Amino acid sequence: MNRAPRYGVLVLMFGLLLTACSSGATSSAPTTRSAVASVVPAVAETSATGDGTQIVIGISLPLTGRFSDPGQATKRGYEVWASLVNANGGLLGRQVQLRILDNATDQKTAVADYERLITVDKVDLVVGPFSSFLVLPTSEVAARYGYAFVEPAGGALEVFNRGLNNLFFAQPAISTQQADSFVAYILSLPKAQQPKTFGVVSQDDPFTLSVVTRLKEQFIASGMKLVVDEIYAPETSDFTTIASEVAKVNPDLIIGGTMQQDSVGQILAYREAHYQPRGAFFTSGPSMPDAFRTALGSATNGIFSSISWFAQAGTSQNQEFTAEYVKLFGGTAEDIAEDSANAFTVGQVLQQAVTKIQSIDNGALIKELHTGTYQTVVGPLHFDAVGRPEGSFMILQWQGDRFVIVTPADRAQAQPIWPKPAW
Repeated sequence: MNRAPRYGVLVLMFGLLLTACSSGATSSAPTTRSAVASVVPAVAETSATGDGTQIVIGISLPLTGRFSDPGQATKRGYEVWASLVNANGGLLGRQVQLRILDNATDQKTAVADYERLITVDKVDLVVGPFSSFLVLPTSEVAARYGYAFVEPAGGALEVFNRGLNNLFFAQPAISTQQADSFVAYILSLPKAQQPKTFGVVSQDDPFTLSVVTRLKEQFIASGMKLVVDEIYAPETSDFTTIASEVAKVNPDLIIGGTMQQDSVGQILAYREAHYQPRGAFFTSGPSMPDAFRTALGSATNGIFSSISWFAQAGTSQNQEFTAEYVKLFGGTAEDIAEDSANAFTVGQVLQQAVTKIQSIDNGALIKELHTGTYQTVVGPLHFDAVGRPEGSFMILQWQGDRFVIVTPADRAQAQPIWPKPAW
C-alpha cells in the first residue's frame, strides 16, 4: 500500500490533476492511487479540504483490481449526480467536489483511504465504496469518526448485524433478499415445468454467499434437490474443472453466485462442457449490459438476474440521470450499468437529507436518515434502525440482444422465457 503524500505535495498534485482534467467529461479509465478530484461542471480548483465555498465528499472505490468494472461504473454514477447538483446551484448553495481514491479492491487500502479522507483531508462527508467486501471494514471507520455512510452496494447480511447506526444501504432491499423474486417466479411455474434439481456455484464473497444461502434454503424447502454446491476463491478465473463436474450431474437449474467477470467465466466453461440447463440465474454480471453481451454474444439469451433499476423506469430523476450520463460518457441509456444508478441513488438520498435539515452536520444527518423517506431512481427508500431498506428487487432476463424486466408483474416489460435457449 502506498503511503499518503505529505499535505503540501498533495495540494500541488491535486491542483495539477484538476487543471489537466478541466477540459471535459471524466474518462472511465482507472485512476492512480493518488487523490484526484472528480471532474464535474462548475467545480473549481481547490485544496484537499476545499476553501469553504465547496462541500467535499470523500470516496474510496475499486477502480482497479477484481471489482474494477463495477467500481468504475459506481464512480460514473457519483459523477453524474455531482454534475447535476452543481449545474443546479450546488448543495446548500455550495458546489460539490468529489475526492475519489482507488483502493484497488483491497480492504486494507480502502480502510486507509477513509482514515485519510476523514483525518487528513478533513472532507465534509463520505459515501460508500462498491461491494459488501469493502463496505464491511470501511463503514467501521466512518462510524468511529461519527460520519454518515450512505453506500450503494454493500447489502450482505453481516453488514447490518454489527450495531452500527451510521450506515444506510441505497438499494430497494438487502442483498440477502436479492433472489426472492426469482424464487417466487420459479415456484409459480406449473409443477410439471418446475426444475427438480439445482446446482449452486458461488464466489466466496459476503454478498454472493448471502444471496445463494437464502435461495438454497427456499428451494430446498419447496422440495427441489440441491445436487451441486460449490464455492470458489475470488481470484478464480478458470472454471473448466467446476463446469465439467456440473455437467456430469446435470442440474435442471444453475445458480451462479457471481460478481461480474466470473459470471462470464462460468457460462463460457458450461458451454465448453456441453452443459445446457433449463434455467440459469446469476447474482451479478448480467445487469452490466455492455460488458456481458460483448463477452458472451447470443449465449446471454434466457439468463436471469436481479436488478434494482432500469433505464425506462418512471422513478424520481431517472430521465435526468440517464440523459446526463449519456451526455458525460456517451452510449445510450440502455448501456448504463445498475451500479451507476445505485451510486446516483446515494447522492439523491444524501442531497435530500442535507436539504431537509439545511446542514452537513454528520450527527444530524444520521438522525434524519433514520426517519426520512427519499425519492430515488430505484424508487422510494426508507431505512430501518440498522440502515436496511424495505422493498424488493426486480428480475431481468436477457431476451435476444437486450435484457428486459420480467417480474414483478406491475413493472414487467415482457413475459419470461422458460426454459432457456441453449447458450
